Amino acid sequence: MRTTQSMHLVFLVVPLIALFASHSNAYPLSTHKKFIIDDSTGQRAKLVCGNWAGHLTPMIPEGLHKLPLKDIVGQLVKYKFNCVRLTYAIYMWTRYSNNKVSDTFATLNLTKIVQGISKNNPWVLNVTHINVFEAVIKELGAQNVHVLLDNHVSKPQWCCDNDDGNGFFNDMYFDPKEWIQGLTLAAKHFAGNSAVVAQSLRNELRGPRQNEIDWYNYMSQAALAIHMQNPKVLVVIGGLSYATDLHFLRNRSLEIDLGNKTVFETHLYAFSRAPRETWLKQPLNMVCSNAIKGIDDRDGFLTTGNNSAPLIFSEFGFDQSGGYVADSIFMTCLQTYLVSTDMDWGYWSFHGSYYIRENIVQFDEIFGVLNSDWNGLRDPNFPDKFQLLQRKNQDPTSKGTNAYILYHPLTGKCGLVNNKNELELGSCESQNRWSYNGSVILLNSTKKCLTNSGEGLPVIVSDACQSQRSFWKPESLSRLHLATTDKDGNQLCLHKNSNSSSIVTSKCICVKDDPLCLDNPQSQWFQLVPTNV
Repeated sequence: MRTTQSMHLVFLVVPLIALFASHSNAYPLSTHKKFIIDDSTGQRAKLVCGNWAGHLTPMIPEGLHKLPLKDIVGQLVKYKFNCVRLTYAIYMWTRYSNNKVSDTFATLNLTKIVQGISKNNPWVLNVTHINVFEAVIKELGAQNVHVLLDNHVSKPQWCCDNDDGNGFFNDMYFDPKEWIQGLTLAAKHFAGNSAVVAQSLRNELRGPRQNEIDWYNYMSQAALAIHMQNPKVLVVIGGLSYATDLHFLRNRSLEIDLGNKTVFETHLYAFSRAPRETWLKQPLNMVCSNAIKGIDDRDGFLTTGNNSAPLIFSEFGFDQSGGYVADSIFMTCLQTYLVSTDMDWGYWSFHGSYYIRENIVQFDEIFGVLNSDWNGLRDPNFPDKFQLLQRKNQDPTSKGTNAYILYHPLTGKCGLVNNKNELELGSCESQNRWSYNGSVILLNSTKKCLTNSGEGLPVIVSDACQSQRSFWKPESLSRLHLATTDKDGNQLCLHKNSNSSSIVTSKCICVKDDPLCLDNPQSQWFQLVPTNV
């Protein structure tokens, strides 16, 4: 099969100045300790990104055969994403910068895809791949969506395998000089476009040749090259082992000066560090606790201490079709980390399908937020499940009071008090906030506290704040069970009623961390999430 690697023809680029003029209401961003700050306001700018792939063999962002560009970006806005991690291939800049999109598609024999593009975005076919990226970024900026421009691969293809030739410096398709040349060209090209607020160095370094010496050498060179071309852009730096490991920075920092523009990134999936089945075959409190400890040990430590820096969780995801149960379990665990740290993030993926992936035309992206038709959600529960992740909960410039949100990660909903003084799950935008002294959970601006009424009964807010029934403490290795005792001294945990939104107390599931206890405790996972916003 012929691919876009052909370089026999160079085409004259059609001037499209009016179409591709840089326009954006976004502003440059900077860093302040572990936070990303909007330079125009001085306030925190939390990046809530959807990954949008443009690095595969067609070398343009996916989905332009499904909907007009404006409507695709409108879907991002509708579902409350304020950022896109837009992926591209280095060869697009270094080898195919003058190639027309129509000629690339001709080599791929994708007749139906071309017909769809002709219907929804006909201008795409008569311009270069870079022109398409310009237009996509222009539209993102026009709808106030930030762009994190991500170098995913050198050779355009699906990513990632250990032996795909794109994994580490000096692999078959990963020439460091050409890589830095491509990064430099991209940085220079978009230096005047304020929609592009961040640029990453490379996606998921990996493979048998990976080593720390080359990492320090080449990543330093690349970061400085981008910063020299565009000192306003954030430079996003990932680690080894598929961007899951930056532990070596504990002992030796990356000795370059980018001012307040350095951001690190990390990735994680259910299958990243152990087999997917681990989430089904081992006690879940233990697996989740180990996963979160691993994140902090390898990457999260960068956000702490005197020299803290922002860490964006730029890739994670799960099978939204429900085919992999382990994925959903993993996702619920990871949500507890993301909300407790209030970390910037990028979900893989926003797009619902690919023009062609691994030789399959119109490959369905089961991790996609959008369905395969790009006209709605794949999982209708997505807005609920991600509502607190998308909210900015901590801001170093806030004058708000420190409080807690009572969060139920399995549903994504938050605890609020109804007109019967009973605790139930609802919108995380509710103004119900809580304080916690290590024992009593008080409803803010009142003297009322959470009180258990007995096993299977609704949890209420009451004045009995000195009663044993109103004392709560986190239990299990995961620390995600809020436990109390009944009048007979039996331990009970907050529990989401399976048939309604009410929250009751029930016998605690697997809190003793018995290695043989494989019941799923996630209905009882509740978390006090700090907020000052």
